[in-house]
Amino acid sequence: MRTLPKVLHMLASLLFIWPVIAHAEPELSLDEAVRLATQSQPLLQSYDEASRASQEAAIASSQLPDPRLRLGIINLPITGSDAAHFNRDEMTMSTIGIMQEMVPQAERDAAARTMQATAGQFQTEKAVTARAIRRDAALAWLDVFEAQRRTELYQKMADEMAAERKTLVSRISTGATPPAEVFELDTALSMVNDNRLEAVREERRARASLARWIGAASQRPLAAELSVTDLPLTRNAMQAQIEQHPALLNAEQMKAVAQSEADLARAERELNWSWEVMYGKRRSELSDMVGFQVEVELPWDRANRQDRRVAEKLLLVEKAQQLAEDRRQQLLAELESAMAEAEIAQAREKEHHEKLIPAARSRLELLQAGYAAGKDNLTEVWAARRALIDAEMHHWLVLTDRERAVAKLNYLLSGSPLDQGIQP
Repeated sequence: MRTLPKVLHMLASLLFIWPVIAHAEPELSLDEAVRLATQSQPLLQSYDEASRASQEAAIASSQLPDPRLRLGIINLPITGSDAAHFNRDEMTMSTIGIMQEMVPQAERDAAARTMQATAGQFQTEKAVTARAIRRDAALAWLDVFEAQRRTELYQKMADEMAAERKTLVSRISTGATPPAEVFELDTALSMVNDNRLEAVREERRARASLARWIGAASQRPLAAELSVTDLPLTRNAMQAQIEQHPALLNAEQMKAVAQSEADLARAERELNWSWEVMYGKRRSELSDMVGFQVEVELPWDRANRQDRRVAEKLLLVEKAQQLAEDRRQQLLAELESAMAEAEIAQAREKEHHEKLIPAARSRLELLQAGYAAGKDNLTEVWAARRALIDAEMHHWLVLTDRERAVAKLNYLLSGSPLDQGIQP
């Protein structure tokens, strides 16, 4: 019976905090942030709409132009006694006709192929943009994680220094600690707090960048740990996969668009022609008339018009080819840069894990044992604790840099998780 009030108190406390627990937001992982970045993304949807628009235009381009209906009055007098009268002069008649422009089939097919190539270009641009969005979302998430870890470790360091300050202040009255040490510690503590506030600012900035891609989900808490990702492939395999990068496919598709426009310019050299049938109504006592005529283009200066257009389009094909090669060189340079970042970060992480952090921890343990034996002073112990926290902080920064390099590598590689659900 004595435990009943305690049980009731625990139940009341649980009921009080239950709404908070029930509405607690789940942690936002790196993989989830990358996945959310391309879900219902308006920028990617705009490429789909543009592609569909080009496909619709391709169908329209393959058709003949609409026929034209012509209505008119021919040979209406405007002077003399018959002026403005429709039924006095025998040459006056009301006409109705239909005209059809005949665009050559080759020209219409070339125009349709151009629009279809443009539709494919929008799809490859969508694949490139999707990869870039996922890479940028991953980098923004890592920026948030790094700033969050820095904030936590700076706060831990500040708490350690605040506790050390209390100890030093208590020892001033006994003469064991000079006041100058307290002032020195206050300066260091202020710098640590300033660094913590700077980390808070960077976290808010990084969350704003992440919100660009995932909206309100960017404000969810992040996991306290960072899973280390293995490097995707060997260097040679990575270089081979660069050839399948959507940016290169997009460059090739741009070349295809330019080539189709050159083909269209050649097809436009064929002569367009049109035909027209006209029916003319005269006065009732006069016979009606029918007319038929054909209109043909006369390209009398083809060397300076049509041929120049073909030459223009062929030069644009060469331009697209050069841009494709430039993009290949750019991707290879990005690959080398990302590989260098990943390899150096991996080496630094190993150095921190195997040597730097164990050495800082051993020094702290040694000084703690010396202080317990009365050989070392407390100030050295506190300094060793801060050095260990600082080493742990740099270790987290190195791990984050390594994951950034992996995110950049994933952007460059075909078949990576960045391509899931995005087909060029």
